[in-house]
Amino acid sequence: MKQAEWNDITWGHTGRQMAHIKSFRLSQKLKTEEKESVKGGNKTVVRSLEPETLTVSYSAGFAIGLDPRGEFEMLKKCAGMQDVFILGGKKVSKTNFSLDEIELSNTVFDNQGRILKGDLTLNFNTDTNTSSKGGKGTKGSKGSKAKKKSSLSLTPEDYARARALSKDKR
Repeated sequence: MKQAEWNDITWGHTGRQMAHIKSFRLSQKLKTEEKESVKGGNKTVVRSLEPETLTVSYSAGFAIGLDPRGEFEMLKKCAGMQDVFILGGKKVSKTNFSLDEIELSNTVFDNQGRILKGDLTLNFNTDTNTSSKGGKGTKGSKGSKAKKKSSLSLTPEDYARARALSKDKR
């Protein structure tokens, strides 16, 4: 059963894996400007709407059929790509979403330093230059490609363990 999809990436349950969305946040802000009034006070003028932002979080782990590091690496390749985001079979917005940031956190490691499980958080922004009316968006088109951001959170203990393991292999 498919919960959501973006750029041929799906969340939900298949026979081999479960990638259920834990958190979904969609927001949009007003673009405002402060102007001085003739009577001496400040007046707030609404100029337009800021681009929509979307944040999706889900867990990955070998126990549920997803390699956390593999998911992270696959998502890094999708950074800057654009497509419609579909949730529950319906488009979330009239515009395409671009993947701007990927974060892997709350990681658990095994004795060999493999990431057994972790939480992935994806941050998307709407591309105001592209509409989703034509179906699939342009993937990483020039001029509108987002800056690639990604992070892998490691604790000092994780770093020390990884260094010790790499020294043992030498």
